[in-house]
Amino acid sequence: MTRAREVIVVGGGLIGSLVAFTLRGAGADVLVLNADRPGAAWRAAAGLLTPDGERLRGTPLHPDALEGLRRWPALAAALERSGVPVHLRPGVTRVQPGGGVACTPGEGSLHPPSVVHAARQGLEVVAAHVQSLIPSVGGVRVRTDMGDWFAGRVILAAGAWSGAFGVPVGAQQGQALLLRGVPGVGARYGPPARGFSRYALSRPDGLYVGATARLSWATTPDAHAARWLRGAARTLVPGADGAEVAAHLVGLRPVTPDGLPLVGPHPTLPGVLVAAGHGRHGSLLAPVTAARVLALAERGVSA
Repeated sequence: MTRAREVIVVGGGLIGSLVAFTLRGAGADVLVLNADRPGAAWRAAAGLLTPDGERLRGTPLHPDALEGLRRWPALAAALERSGVPVHLRPGVTRVQPGGGVACTPGEGSLHPPSVVHAARQGLEVVAAHVQSLIPSVGGVRVRTDMGDWFAGRVILAAGAWSGAFGVPVGAQQGQALLLRGVPGVGARYGPPARGFSRYALSRPDGLYVGATARLSWATTPDAHAARWLRGAARTLVPGADGAEVAAHLVGLRPVTPDGLPLVGPHPTLPGVLVAAGHGRHGSLLAPVTAARVLALAERGVSA
Protein backbone atom coordinates (compact mmCIF):
# COMPACT_ATOMS: atom_id res chain seq x y z
CA MET A 1 0.00 0.00 0.00
CA THR A 2 1.27 3.46 -0.91
CA ARG A 3 0.97 6.09 1.81
CA ALA A 4 0.35 9.73 0.82
CA ARG A 5 1.76 12.93 2.34
CA GLU A 6 1.79 16.55 1.25
CA VAL A 7 5.59 16.93 1.50
CA ILE A 8 8.32 14.36 1.99
CA VAL A 9 11.83 15.47 2.96
CA VAL A 10 14.48 12.92 2.00
CA GLY A 11 17.19 13.30 4.64
CA GLY A 12 16.96 14.18 8.32
CA GLY A 13 20.29 15.92 8.86
CA LEU A 14 20.82 19.59 9.63
CA ILE A 15 19.51 20.89 6.29
CA GLY A 16 16.68 18.36 5.95
CA SER A 17 15.48 18.78 9.53
CA LEU A 18 15.49 22.59 9.36
CA VAL A 19 13.72 22.56 5.98
CA ALA A 20 11.06 20.22 7.42
CA PHE A 21 10.77 22.35 10.58
CA THR A 22 10.28 25.49 8.46
CA LEU A 23 7.71 23.88 6.15
CA ARG A 24 5.78 22.46 9.10
CA GLY A 25 5.80 25.90 10.74
CA ALA A 26 4.15 27.24 7.59
CA GLY A 27 1.37 24.66 7.91
CA ALA A 28 2.57 21.89 5.60
CA ASP A 29 1.99 18.19 6.33
CA VAL A 30 5.60 16.96 6.36
CA LEU A 31 7.20 13.53 6.62
CA VAL A 32 10.97 13.07 6.97
CA LEU A 33 12.57 9.89 5.62
CA ASN A 34 15.98 9.53 7.25
CA ALA A 35 18.48 6.81 6.39
CA ASP A 36 20.74 7.77 9.36
CA ARG A 37 23.86 6.57 7.56
CA PRO A 38 27.32 6.41 9.16
CA GLY A 39 29.20 9.59 8.29
CA ALA A 40 26.19 11.92 8.36
CA ALA A 41 27.76 15.39 8.32
CA TRP A 42 25.67 16.92 11.13
CA ARG A 43 26.97 14.43 13.67
CA ALA A 44 30.55 15.62 13.14
CA ALA A 45 29.94 19.30 12.31
CA ALA A 46 31.52 22.04 14.42
CA GLY A 47 28.61 24.49 14.21
CA LEU A 48 30.73 27.55 13.38
CA LEU A 49 28.85 30.64 12.21
CA THR A 50 31.87 32.50 10.91
CA PRO A 51 31.70 34.04 7.41
CA ASP A 52 35.07 35.77 7.86
CA GLY A 53 36.67 32.79 9.54
CA GLU A 54 35.60 30.62 6.60
CA ARG A 55 37.11 33.18 4.19
CA LEU A 56 33.77 33.79 2.47
CA ARG A 57 34.20 37.54 2.05
CA GLY A 58 34.25 38.33 -1.66
CA THR A 59 32.81 34.95 -2.68
CA PRO A 60 29.32 34.23 -4.08
CA LEU A 61 28.39 32.67 -0.72
CA HIS A 62 29.12 35.76 1.37
CA PRO A 63 25.68 37.43 1.08
CA ASP A 64 23.88 34.22 2.05
CA ALA A 65 26.37 33.64 4.87
CA LEU A 66 25.64 37.07 6.33
CA GLU A 67 21.91 36.51 5.91
CA GLY A 68 22.17 33.13 7.62
CA LEU A 69 24.02 34.75 10.51
CA ARG A 70 21.30 37.42 10.75
CA ARG A 71 18.51 34.83 10.77
CA TRP A 72 19.98 32.47 13.38
CA PRO A 73 18.86 34.23 16.59
CA ALA A 74 15.17 34.14 15.62
CA LEU A 75 15.46 30.60 14.28
CA ALA A 76 17.26 29.43 17.44
CA ALA A 77 14.50 30.96 19.58
CA ALA A 78 11.85 29.14 17.53
CA LEU A 79 13.72 25.84 17.81
CA GLU A 80 14.20 26.22 21.56
CA ARG A 81 10.45 26.49 22.09
CA SER A 82 10.65 22.70 21.78
CA GLY A 83 12.51 22.69 25.11
CA VAL A 84 15.82 21.69 23.48
CA PRO A 85 18.62 24.31 23.73
CA VAL A 86 20.70 24.74 20.56
CA HIS A 87 23.56 26.58 22.35
CA LEU A 88 23.79 29.58 20.04
CA ARG A 89 26.80 31.67 21.13
CA PRO A 90 27.81 35.06 19.74
CA GLY A 91 31.38 36.24 19.31
CA VAL A 92 34.53 34.62 17.89
CA THR A 93 38.14 34.72 19.04
CA ARG A 94 40.83 33.77 16.54
CA VAL A 95 44.46 32.78 17.07
CA GLN A 96 46.59 34.79 14.63
CA PRO A 97 49.68 33.60 12.75
CA GLY A 98 52.70 34.32 14.90
CA GLY A 99 50.63 34.65 18.06
CA GLY A 100 48.04 37.03 19.40
CA VAL A 101 44.27 37.00 19.32
CA ALA A 102 41.77 38.90 17.18
CA CYS A 103 38.08 39.23 18.03
CA THR A 104 35.28 39.33 15.46
CA PRO A 105 31.97 40.40 17.00
CA GLY A 106 28.73 39.32 15.39
CA GLU A 107 29.89 35.83 14.44
CA GLY A 108 29.45 32.77 16.63
CA SER A 109 28.67 29.07 16.95
CA LEU A 110 25.97 26.57 17.86
CA HIS A 111 25.64 22.82 18.48
CA PRO A 112 24.48 20.97 15.32
CA PRO A 113 23.29 17.75 17.05
CA SER A 114 21.10 19.85 19.34
CA VAL A 115 19.75 21.81 16.36
CA VAL A 116 18.73 18.56 14.63
CA HIS A 117 17.19 17.20 17.81
CA ALA A 118 15.20 20.41 18.38
CA ALA A 119 14.04 20.62 14.76
CA ARG A 120 12.76 17.05 14.80
CA GLN A 121 10.49 17.62 17.81
CA GLY A 122 6.93 17.28 16.56
CA LEU A 123 8.02 16.02 13.13
CA GLU A 124 7.25 12.53 11.89
CA VAL A 125 10.63 10.97 11.12
CA VAL A 126 10.74 7.47 9.64
CA ALA A 127 13.93 5.41 9.41
CA ALA A 128 14.06 4.42 5.74
CA HIS A 129 16.53 4.21 2.87
CA VAL A 130 15.07 5.91 -0.19
CA GLN A 131 15.76 3.85 -3.31
CA SER A 132 14.17 5.93 -6.06
CA LEU A 133 12.12 9.04 -6.77
CA ILE A 134 9.58 8.56 -9.56
CA PRO A 135 7.61 11.55 -10.87
CA SER A 136 3.96 10.64 -11.24
CA VAL A 137 0.71 12.43 -11.98
CA GLY A 138 0.17 14.97 -9.22
CA GLY A 139 3.43 14.36 -7.40
CA VAL A 140 6.30 11.94 -6.76
CA ARG A 141 6.38 8.27 -5.79
CA VAL A 142 9.09 7.60 -3.19
CA ARG A 143 10.29 4.01 -3.07
CA THR A 144 12.12 2.89 0.08
CA ASP A 145 13.21 -0.25 1.85
CA MET A 146 10.23 0.32 4.15
CA GLY A 147 7.63 0.55 1.41
CA ASP A 148 6.32 3.27 -0.87
CA TRP A 149 5.06 6.79 -0.19
CA PHE A 150 3.48 9.36 -2.48
CA ALA A 151 3.88 13.11 -2.03
CA GLY A 152 2.79 16.20 -3.86
CA ARG A 153 6.33 17.50 -3.41
CA VAL A 154 9.66 15.99 -2.40
CA ILE A 155 12.64 17.86 -0.94
CA LEU A 156 15.95 16.11 -1.63
CA ALA A 157 18.22 16.93 1.32
CA ALA A 158 20.22 13.72 1.68
CA GLY A 159 23.62 15.35 2.13
CA ALA A 160 26.48 13.64 0.33
CA TRP A 161 24.11 10.83 -0.71
CA SER A 162 21.98 13.25 -2.75
CA GLY A 163 24.24 12.42 -5.69
CA ALA A 164 22.50 9.05 -6.00
CA PHE A 165 19.44 10.93 -7.28
CA GLY A 166 20.93 12.70 -10.27
CA VAL A 167 22.53 15.85 -8.86
CA PRO A 168 26.28 16.65 -8.77
CA VAL A 169 26.96 16.16 -5.06
CA GLY A 170 29.85 14.14 -3.64
CA ALA A 171 31.64 13.64 -0.33
CA GLN A 172 34.50 15.44 1.39
CA GLN A 173 35.50 13.64 4.55
CA GLY A 174 36.18 15.70 7.66
CA GLN A 175 37.51 14.44 10.99
CA ALA A 176 37.48 16.14 14.40
CA LEU A 177 38.11 15.34 18.05
CA LEU A 178 35.97 15.94 21.11
CA LEU A 179 38.19 16.31 24.18
CA ARG A 180 37.22 16.31 27.85
CA GLY A 181 39.07 17.49 30.92
CA VAL A 182 40.77 20.53 29.37
CA PRO A 183 41.56 23.23 31.97
CA GLY A 184 39.75 26.52 31.35
CA VAL A 185 37.36 25.21 28.71
CA GLY A 186 33.96 26.82 29.09
CA ALA A 187 35.52 30.08 30.22
CA ARG A 188 38.58 31.19 28.27
CA TYR A 189 37.79 28.96 25.30
CA GLY A 190 34.05 29.49 25.06
CA PRO A 191 34.31 31.19 21.64
CA PRO A 192 36.25 29.45 18.87
CA ALA A 193 40.04 29.81 18.75
CA ARG A 194 41.45 29.61 15.23
CA GLY A 195 44.70 29.31 13.37
CA PHE A 196 44.74 28.71 9.63
CA SER A 197 42.58 25.58 8.99
CA ARG A 198 42.58 24.57 12.66
CA TYR A 199 40.02 25.61 15.22
CA ALA A 200 38.87 24.72 18.71
CA LEU A 201 35.68 25.63 20.50
CA SER A 202 33.97 24.71 23.71
CA ARG A 203 30.66 22.89 23.22
CA PRO A 204 28.21 21.15 25.58
CA ASP A 205 29.78 17.80 24.65
CA GLY A 206 33.43 18.85 25.13
CA LEU A 207 36.23 20.77 23.44
CA TYR A 208 35.77 20.38 19.68
CA VAL A 209 39.02 20.40 17.66
CA GLY A 210 38.87 20.33 13.88
CA ALA A 211 39.09 19.71 11.11
CA THR A 212 40.65 17.64 8.35
CA ALA A 213 39.42 17.64 4.75
CA ARG A 214 39.93 15.10 1.96
CA LEU A 215 37.83 13.67 -0.85
CA SER A 216 36.81 10.29 0.55
CA TRP A 217 33.73 8.24 1.43
CA ALA A 218 35.52 6.55 4.35
CA THR A 219 33.59 6.83 7.63
CA THR A 220 36.15 5.37 10.04
CA PRO A 221 38.70 7.44 12.01
CA ASP A 222 42.39 7.14 11.13
CA ALA A 223 45.54 7.55 13.19
CA HIS A 224 47.11 10.19 10.93
CA ALA A 225 44.10 12.49 11.40
CA ALA A 226 44.16 11.87 15.14
CA ARG A 227 47.81 12.95 15.36
CA TRP A 228 47.15 16.10 13.29
CA LEU A 229 44.14 17.01 15.43
CA ARG A 230 46.10 16.44 18.65
CA GLY A 231 48.76 18.79 17.32
CA ALA A 232 46.12 21.38 16.51
CA ALA A 233 44.74 21.09 20.05
CA ARG A 234 48.19 21.63 21.58
CA THR A 235 48.75 24.71 19.42
CA LEU A 236 45.39 26.33 20.04
CA VAL A 237 44.56 25.38 23.63
CA PRO A 238 47.23 25.23 26.35
CA GLY A 239 46.53 22.29 28.63
CA ALA A 240 44.78 20.19 25.98
CA ASP A 241 47.68 17.76 25.51
CA GLY A 242 46.63 15.32 28.21
CA ALA A 243 42.89 15.60 27.70
CA GLU A 244 40.70 12.53 27.26
CA VAL A 245 39.40 11.85 23.75
CA ALA A 246 35.65 11.59 24.23
CA ALA A 247 35.00 10.97 20.53
CA HIS A 248 36.80 10.89 17.21
CA LEU A 249 34.21 12.23 14.77
CA VAL A 250 34.03 11.50 11.04
CA GLY A 251 31.56 13.26 8.76
CA LEU A 252 31.02 13.41 5.01
CA ARG A 253 30.51 16.99 3.91
CA PRO A 254 28.26 17.23 0.82
CA VAL A 255 30.23 19.10 -1.85
CA THR A 256 29.57 20.28 -5.41
CA PRO A 257 32.06 20.81 -8.25
CA ASP A 258 31.87 24.62 -8.00
CA GLY A 259 31.55 24.73 -4.21
CA LEU A 260 28.07 26.28 -4.33
CA PRO A 261 25.01 24.64 -2.73
CA LEU A 262 22.18 23.34 -4.88
CA VAL A 263 18.90 24.91 -3.77
CA GLY A 264 16.14 24.79 -6.34
CA PRO A 265 14.23 22.53 -8.72
CA HIS A 266 15.76 19.15 -9.56
CA PRO A 267 17.15 19.28 -13.12
CA THR A 268 15.24 16.21 -14.35
CA LEU A 269 12.67 15.16 -11.73
CA PRO A 270 9.45 17.23 -11.71
CA GLY A 271 8.02 17.68 -8.24
CA VAL A 272 11.44 17.47 -6.55
CA LEU A 273 13.28 20.42 -4.98
CA VAL A 274 16.96 20.04 -4.06
CA ALA A 275 18.60 21.37 -0.88
CA ALA A 276 22.09 19.85 -0.83
CA GLY A 277 25.78 20.45 -1.37
CA HIS A 278 26.49 22.95 1.42
CA GLY A 279 30.00 21.64 2.09
CA ARG A 280 31.47 22.91 5.35
CA HIS A 281 28.96 25.78 5.56
CA GLY A 282 25.75 23.90 6.34
CA SER A 283 25.24 25.42 9.78
CA LEU A 284 25.76 28.96 8.48
CA LEU A 285 23.62 28.62 5.34
CA ALA A 286 20.81 26.44 6.72
CA PRO A 287 18.40 29.28 7.65
CA VAL A 288 18.64 30.80 4.16
CA THR A 289 18.22 27.41 2.50
CA ALA A 290 15.13 26.60 4.56
CA ALA A 291 13.58 30.00 3.76
CA ARG A 292 14.38 29.60 0.06
CA VAL A 293 12.83 26.12 -0.10
CA LEU A 294 9.70 27.41 1.62
CA ALA A 295 9.42 30.28 -0.87
CA LEU A 296 9.83 27.91 -3.83
CA ALA A 297 7.27 25.50 -2.42
CA GLU A 298 4.75 28.28 -1.80
CA ARG A 299 5.19 29.53 -5.38
CA GLY A 300 4.65 26.02 -6.70
CA VAL A 301 8.10 25.80 -8.30
CA SER A 302 8.92 22.15 -8.94
CA ALA A 303 10.60 21.74 -12.31
